[in-house]
Amino acid sequence: MLTKSQKDRALRYIRSLKNGEFTFRDVVRVLDIDSDDRRSLRNYLDELDSEGVIHRVKRARYTTAARENLVSGVLTCHRDGYGFLVPDERTLQKEDIFIPARNMEDALHGDRVLVKISKRKIPERRGFRGRRVGAREEKERTEGTVVRVLERKYPTIVGRYYAHPRFPFIVPLDTRVCHDIRVSYKDGKEARDGQIVAAEITIVPGRNRTPQGRIVEVLGYPDDPGIEYRIVQHKFGLPVEFSSEANREAGSLPESLSAEEAAGREDFRDEVVVTIDGESARDFDDAVGLKRLPSGNYLLSVHIADVSHYVREGTALDADAYARGTSVYFPDRAIPMLPPRLSSGICSLKPEVDRLVISALIEVDPKGKVVNRRFVKGVIRSRARMTYTSVAAILTDPGSKERSRYAELVGLFELMEELCIVLSNKRYRRGAVDFDLPEPDMEFDESGRVIRIVPAERNIAHRIVEEFMLLANECVAERLTASGGPVLYRIHEKPDPLKVEQFADFALALGYKLEKRNGEYRPKDFQRFVAKLGGKVEQRFLAYLMLRSFMQARYSEANLGHFGLATAEYTHFTSPIRRYPDLLVHRLLKADMGDRTEPGWKERLAERLPEIASHTSSRERNADDAEREIEKIKKVQFMSDKVGEEFDAIVLSAMHQGFFVELLDHFVEGFVPAGALMDDVYGYHERTHSFIGERRRRRFELGSRVRVRLDSADVETARLTFSVV
Repeated sequence: MLTKSQKDRALRYIRSLKNGEFTFRDVVRVLDIDSDDRRSLRNYLDELDSEGVIHRVKRARYTTAARENLVSGVLTCHRDGYGFLVPDERTLQKEDIFIPARNMEDALHGDRVLVKISKRKIPERRGFRGRRVGAREEKERTEGTVVRVLERKYPTIVGRYYAHPRFPFIVPLDTRVCHDIRVSYKDGKEARDGQIVAAEITIVPGRNRTPQGRIVEVLGYPDDPGIEYRIVQHKFGLPVEFSSEANREAGSLPESLSAEEAAGREDFRDEVVVTIDGESARDFDDAVGLKRLPSGNYLLSVHIADVSHYVREGTALDADAYARGTSVYFPDRAIPMLPPRLSSGICSLKPEVDRLVISALIEVDPKGKVVNRRFVKGVIRSRARMTYTSVAAILTDPGSKERSRYAELVGLFELMEELCIVLSNKRYRRGAVDFDLPEPDMEFDESGRVIRIVPAERNIAHRIVEEFMLLANECVAERLTASGGPVLYRIHEKPDPLKVEQFADFALALGYKLEKRNGEYRPKDFQRFVAKLGGKVEQRFLAYLMLRSFMQARYSEANLGHFGLATAEYTHFTSPIRRYPDLLVHRLLKADMGDRTEPGWKERLAERLPEIASHTSSRERNADDAEREIEKIKKVQFMSDKVGEEFDAIVLSAMHQGFFVELLDHFVEGFVPAGALMDDVYGYHERTHSFIGERRRRRFELGSRVRVRLDSADVETARLTFSVV
């Protein structure tokens, strides 16, 4: 039987063909399958033929002539049943595709699907609340029909269980999952009415078909402490426990470094190197050191934990790490990519203990130019576990206790600040975009309840570490590119010109001009625009909208550059404890440094890189979504005792149903329903994304300052509802 991964690889190959023609043997060679799986492949191609994805010309020859009407992408649903497809490839389909409820088939919110697109003429009326104004017009709208679900977003559905005497059912907590799920009593895990449960779907929804499921775990009642973490873990498929094989392998690893392991490596144990991390950090990927050379140049040493020495290919540890793709960080806890025995033990660069590293030694001149670089396998002994707060105190407060406590390191940190400024100025000159937006920092009491949400501090120590890691990543990317590859790049493609123009028009209406040179926008143009916003009320709001016009950074086997950093080659090298791509890049770098690898290893890896890039990008996005979900829930919990209070806010986005606002003081978002606008009759204007009152002409549009009152805080759905005062 073909695996899901093999089917996806076959489909990606078919859709990548330039001339649209291929044979059965072509797909066999791509998948490298034996005779036992060939019948399964032929059945799969027959399925694609029946669905219109491909067309069989002869017995073993196919064409993708009809593929111009097929688009793959991620489905975003509305609670009323309809949805939109966000295409995977904007070059083939620039706009999101509307999917009517009748065309959803068995797809659910968040699924990656294949859609057949068509054009449909629809009547259009203009005016307030659909009132007829002038002649009726018609316009053509692109619609889609789901042909096939390529990948399920959520392995389980989380919802509230209702013990109906005849037909027990689950109402999903995510209102974008539009179907209630029927559950039989024998599949109910003895759940009680009102409890939150996780269920897998056994019969998918469809036309005239009610979805059915099986409860896999009872999570508890909505007000149980910590239930939000169990909800998010199930909803986003975050494995908390490691496999027994991975735990056994981790348990067999040494707790300390032996002389044999250190032999043959460059010895940095007499060098002054330190780690700089947050107060709550438990695993330390990177340590840094710095010297001024007699020439006046800087010699920067960036030492990264040699995780690949302990996590070998083909092991259970590697399989678990790849499946997770990344660690997941919540405000007060984390789900690590590696077992704690590695992430907080033998791989963590703790002070005053010997650790294995991969070291980047980079010589930089006083203008920030890299004049020499080399990479070696090394061994270090960190002198101190520093925090951002303590380093910032040393550099900004001459009378601080930290300056006295770390007197022997003060010169090192002052030199680091000097190089940081040099590197930062160099990045600025080439046009790198730095939004420097304040992020929310949640403070908890002893019971785990959020008591305060404040802007997270980003001080000089954060900037030092950031500049050093960016430089190391860039140097590794250049080295691997020069070697001829393969390389797993971190890319950030140029933004969609149409989205940028829309943003530029909106910003201009607010008095901020986004200028361009020679007919296109460069990173430097965005950099200059951000500089204009410094300290303004609109800064966070406009920068947020600008980010929405950008492409999403991702991993790729092809080098498409990094637009935001304004660099031609970039990769991730500095965090192998928490990111799988960095672990893979370490293996590539060590192979280029002369580590023995089995014959054909690079060639086989090059074939797998597109799949690895897609998987790790997907896991990163999934982790980001899970982190945002927990953050939303925590914010709603924080606001739950503030119902009835009033706040100053700014309008973030608008739609027919109402508009979203962000509170200026708490980094909290909520929704103002259109029905809550009671002082006038308001109509929604789609072109300007605004609500305008018929009599008083009061406007609510993107960027408007409003005074709102909190009407409800629903912790279960993580939703805050406001009304305008």
